[in-house]
Amino acid sequence: MQEKQKTTQKYVDSEEYQNEIAQQYKERVSKFTRQEVLDALKTLNIQNLPDLSEIIEAGAGNVNATFLTKEFAIKLNQRKERPEYLANKIVSDRLGAQVPVVDVLAYDYFDKTSFEILVMKRSGGNMLLDDILGMSEQDREIIFQQVLDVIEKIFSISFTNFGLVNLNGKESFATYSDFLVKEFDEHVAKIMAEKLCTPEYIKEIEAYFKKHAHIFDNCESVFVHTDTHMGNILHEGMKLTALIDFDSSLKAPKVRALNSLLGFIDNPQQFAEGTKDFPKFKGKNFYHLLPILKSKFPEIFADSQLLRKLNLIGIKEGVMWVSQNWSTTWNAEMIQGLIENELPENDLSQTYHGKILLNQKI
Repeated sequence: MQEKQKTTQKYVDSEEYQNEIAQQYKERVSKFTRQEVLDALKTLNIQNLPDLSEIIEAGAGNVNATFLTKEFAIKLNQRKERPEYLANKIVSDRLGAQVPVVDVLAYDYFDKTSFEILVMKRSGGNMLLDDILGMSEQDREIIFQQVLDVIEKIFSISFTNFGLVNLNGKESFATYSDFLVKEFDEHVAKIMAEKLCTPEYIKEIEAYFKKHAHIFDNCESVFVHTDTHMGNILHEGMKLTALIDFDSSLKAPKVRALNSLLGFIDNPQQFAEGTKDFPKFKGKNFYHLLPILKSKFPEIFADSQLLRKLNLIGIKEGVMWVSQNWSTTWNAEMIQGLIENELPENDLSQTYHGKILLNQKI
């Protein structure tokens, strides 16, 4: 095996990386014309149609094609591999009248239109991304508490199996362990086929991951929003107006929700990569929100296996990002970070989540 070198510089913090990711967004987002969007709205019998000039394409930072009008937010997808937006309709139908979540007006999957399209009522308020840094800690805490209240309500949607909410009824796994291993195997196969990292490294990560993946065998399945951060939270003053973007939602254990929530608290810059907002979030954190998170979900934090579960979820997510091949240099940095920090057999205090939960003086 090649000698493991300590990572001395984070490529993710460099301007070069930010430019690389911005370019990747431009290349990966599906392209649609405003006329195609308007025609689809007509086909779906959407009332109060906008003028063509009122349809605005959302900026970079979203891998899906997103358009905005005064009244609507519209997402389009032309890939038929699997639905990308169905989870938004499910949560809107189930909870839209009870809590501030995405309000879906129409959804079509290559039936009435020639693509998948999600039409949502545009929620009022501002994106928390735009003003969170100018808010007092107390004001942030008020908004964050409301977000957690919504997440708790979303947890009330339970399932008898595990997997992607978008594939509910089409794909079923008896345990979350089964689903995680299946996803992990797919990412590893892509990494190996495209030679995205040193084979010995991915084999070492794979052996560790599969040794411990059974830890999720007896977990319960609930609806989990996996992308909770300042870019998906809308508010008016101190009132939450919507939690949005349920595209990657899972039928999973509640602990899975902590992945993005702890990432938001510890490293919010990751949610602004490749956008104009990255510089203002670089190096920032919101650790004052951690006690609120712990207080809201004490049963999750009381789990004696919490760090191991977060560790495995983090490894799987890291391998997924490498398989998506956004950046060759970043791939190497991610894999090396997993090898150096995320494969301990016993002491998990120096893993990413261990450092967040055990080493913070709060």
